[in-house]
Amino acid sequence: MAGWGSGRVSGSRDGARSQAPWQAASTLPASQRAGQAQATVVTLSGRAPAKINLVLEVVGSRPDGYHELRSVLAPLALADELSVRVGVLSGASPRDRLAVRGAGALATGDNLVVRAAALLRGETGRPLAPLAFDLRKRIPVAAGLGGGSSDALAALDLAAAAWGLQLGAQRRLQLAAALGSDVPFFALGTWALAGGRGERLWQLPPPAGGPLGVLLVVPAARLATREVFAALDAGYREEPPHDPHASPVPLGARPGAAADLAARLRRGATAAEVADTEPANDLLPAAAAILPGLEPLRDELGALLGRPVHLSGSGPTLAVLYPSPGGARRAAAVVRDAAARRLLRPPGGALKVIATTTIGGEA
Repeated sequence: MAGWGSGRVSGSRDGARSQAPWQAASTLPASQRAGQAQATVVTLSGRAPAKINLVLEVVGSRPDGYHELRSVLAPLALADELSVRVGVLSGASPRDRLAVRGAGALATGDNLVVRAAALLRGETGRPLAPLAFDLRKRIPVAAGLGGGSSDALAALDLAAAAWGLQLGAQRRLQLAAALGSDVPFFALGTWALAGGRGERLWQLPPPAGGPLGVLLVVPAARLATREVFAALDAGYREEPPHDPHASPVPLGARPGAAADLAARLRRGATAAEVADTEPANDLLPAAAAILPGLEPLRDELGALLGRPVHLSGSGPTLAVLYPSPGGARRAAAVVRDAAARRLLRPPGGALKVIATTTIGGEA
């Protein structure tokens, strides 16, 4: 398994995500690991990768108010960068702090980074030094790419490293699940089949032959996950009126689509085979109902690129898969040119185009 994981502390050794990625913290002075005040400020850093849902099925409702899901997820090279400083600074606040760059009007008060540190602090039951986080956002916000969840896992790992705490793999997964449905996926750190509300995970092998190229097209308009699920519950499960000139691709997931893709990966499916996966996301009709311009943009991209166009998570990010990174880079240039010539009509009036790759299966 690639040692890519979110929150991997700079200087720690490579390895699977189930291993404590903050072991380099054991080299810090014992008094600092115990959270005592120090004149020296120590900075640790890590990366928080994005994800895409290649398939997302909603198979039922749950008594706890969540939905029962089946999804195949893949980690992406696109990542936020998170660093943390621990120690005593002149005039430092006794509370954990978070500074965010590159995320627009992102509220920091209830950000999952701060909540992750607070959760871990509560686990110890003893005083710990305040932490100062710095988050460099590269993953678009509220876009179905899991950026906030990945940031949360990175913060959990970095806080543990800064405080010299050792968490077992199982407890780490439990804390991740307490922070959000997508967070355990980032704790697993590989391609996965997800069940439950997203916290039940089965590791999958990545495609053979190298990483997929992934083109992400992110409209300026945002979608709130809660609103998309509410629209799904209200009955937006059928295909809305479709452009008669576009390819007749169903919007929702076919039953068993996640299990089918998982089985193909376990049998050694190649990057080219996985790149041709039929789009399957049960949230697409609901997302399209809330954001009327989403389905026309999907049709336009499909016609422009001649490839299947996926919705990641609850959207609004649209993703196109390629057998190699070069395919995604070339497609990004085509989409940027079409956008500049106003051949695309993105909801919100603008879009961001990102060429990236999946992680795992490197040739």
